[in-house]
Amino acid sequence: MENNVNPNEAIVNNKDKKDLIFKYSALVLWVISFIYFTVYGFLRNPFLPEGTASEIGLEFPLAFKFWGVTSGAALAVNLCYIYKNNEFKYSKVKTIGYVCMALGVICIMTCVHVPSTRVFGLQMIVHWGTALSFALFFAAALILFLLFPKNKNKQYLITTYCFAALLVGIVIALIIWGKNGFIESLPMWMAYIIIFLVNFTKVYKRT
Repeated sequence: MENNVNPNEAIVNNKDKKDLIFKYSALVLWVISFIYFTVYGFLRNPFLPEGTASEIGLEFPLAFKFWGVTSGAALAVNLCYIYKNNEFKYSKVKTIGYVCMALGVICIMTCVHVPSTRVFGLQMIVHWGTALSFALFFAAALILFLLFPKNKNKQYLITTYCFAALLVGIVIALIIWGKNGFIESLPMWMAYIIIFLVNFTKVYKRT
């Protein structure tokens, strides 16, 4: 019996299957991480200083580690999916973004395995240093995508302005009310929303 399967079609079909597996794996990780991140943040009153992720982690260390694993995995995989399926204006920007993702994963895993303390010292410095670095590296990877896509449209600009406005608002809120879990969570929630819109809707495909 002759095999009439076109080799080129087989390659295309195989590629499509891999893309679908990648896409739905990213979506599953996004859903798990988004739900867990939100629920974790309400283990304590998020509007109090004790409601930050690090403070909750002092009482629930295993839950904090799982927070780090799910958040790091979801952000890294979904950002890789964004980078794989979108062209950049400059190839070097894409490389820098991947480096930022890798460093972000290293930082969040260090952060959750070196818990915070209420006494100033090396452990506190390492924890807060890696926590801030994790946020900065993943934010940088997302912002690079928003700033340097090959085909830029108004959706990218609007999102960039909104993200910048949120960060400025958070700084002002921290100055006025001090740290709390809700303020700390805002940039992550917005990052999750942007990632979902890019990967699983056609919002950014419109001209």
